Amino acid sequence: MIEPVMEKGHPSRKGFFTKAKLDSFMRGTHLMLIAFHSFGWSGGKYHSSWSPMIPGRTNHSRGPADLWSSIASNLLRQRSGTLLREMPTPTREKIAKPLDDRSEEEWLARSISFSLRSMDISVEQIAEFYHEQLVNLLADGPVDGRRFARTQDQTLFAHVHSFFLHFGAARDYLAALIAARIGKDPGKIDSMARLIEVLRSKDIGTDVLLKLLKTRKFIQPTPNNANRRAISGWLKEASDLRNQFVYRRPYGARHVERFGHAAAISPEMGLYRYVRPVLVENDAEQDILDIVVFHYKQAIALFQDAAGMSGRDISILTLTDEDIISASKAG
Repeated sequence: MIEPVMEKGHPSRKGFFTKAKLDSFMRGTHLMLIAFHSFGWSGGKYHSSWSPMIPGRTNHSRGPADLWSSIASNLLRQRSGTLLREMPTPTREKIAKPLDDRSEEEWLARSISFSLRSMDISVEQIAEFYHEQLVNLLADGPVDGRRFARTQDQTLFAHVHSFFLHFGAARDYLAALIAARIGKDPGKIDSMARLIEVLRSKDIGTDVLLKLLKTRKFIQPTPNNANRRAISGWLKEASDLRNQFVYRRPYGARHVERFGHAAAISPEMGLYRYVRPVLVENDAEQDILDIVVFHYKQAIALFQDAAGMSGRDISILTLTDEDIISASKAG
């Protein structure tokens, strides 16, 4: 089904659509597919899962957050499986120590996964805000392009801020992981900026993840010194925007960013979308969700490919009887 759609002056649902009709609808309206969101209730308990639409892929069941989580879990299992199984009288405290005694690569893979999952949540919350605002506008108006502000707007500003913070964290954890893979200290080389500072031409061919950044033109030789590297392309664009919102001004600080409106997609079909302006390059007015989703798609494509090329096990962790070392009754 599609929602919300204006029907007889009220926000409504329309459907059901076959997959073919839904695909045709999406192409005709130029709407963006962001993710597959599954949610519901079981036994009175709410459950939710979010799988981003990965550019260039047909299977979207496992996103980059899932893959990096699998890498961390499989590294943990290789390191501590025997130790845990042979542990006498395991307790929660005894089990926690070897689980937390992780290698640098485990910590960084897990941290990448957490940051990517936080990006997912931020995008989900921004999309949810857009949906709520559009429903409200279709119910109460106006839908003629007039702009307005509401008290809930602060939540949008917070989620946009979170998205760029978590993007920067994932980027920097990836840089620290690359530093560790090429023999440098990830405790000192703990950000993309610091990695770029120490990279030289001879380092680029030593690791597949560096080659990936080079192939995507996210790092390139500096104009004045071919032996040194600089962030470039999309990675520079996203990093600059992140720095703007984190260090120079938060999203929502400019006057025009404090007001949203409904824009018609197809009034005869009852289709509208919510628009929330952001001022970016040359103070050009764009929509913040469009900006966030563009950088989100670029980021998940990079991290999806990086996980697959890392040389580490990305298979889903499965548990057998041998893996159960302690059990207790819940409640």
